[in-house]
Amino acid sequence: MKRFFFIIAVFLVLMNGCSSKEKTTATEHRCANCNMIVEKYPNWIEKAVVAGGKDTLYFDGPRCMFKILLESPKEAQTVLVKDYYSLKYIDGRSAFYVTGSDILGPMGNELIPFESEQAAKDFLNEHKGKNIVRFEEVDMKLVMKLAKGMEMK
Repeated sequence: MKRFFFIIAVFLVLMNGCSSKEKTTATEHRCANCNMIVEKYPNWIEKAVVAGGKDTLYFDGPRCMFKILLESPKEAQTVLVKDYYSLKYIDGRSAFYVTGSDILGPMGNELIPFESEQAAKDFLNEHKGKNIVRFEEVDMKLVMKLAKGMEMK
């Protein structure tokens, strides 16, 4: 009888382990640009809400986000990026982005987002950044230069 309860207990533990694994997999999001699992790099997860607020696209960094937003005919309703220092989500359209720094994101050279211009300036000086750009200044040429690892001037 003890053996029977032991087998049932092992079965229940195994079933519980399988179901929790399924829950974890169900919450994984992939970068809309490069298909990387974004939860592996939680400090870099960016989001864009599109399709009239019905779809949320996830990204493993601002560079991937900009690539899709610049290529896509869909208008992003909301763009959320993580402030580098506070790690809180901020409006991506009003953020200040530092390029050409010595800090790399999951996919290499990045546009590092900040809520305030002063924080961006401080970071630029501390981390050998090249420029501070605003959302509307980012174009595909800049994104491709960062992707190729070219230094920004």
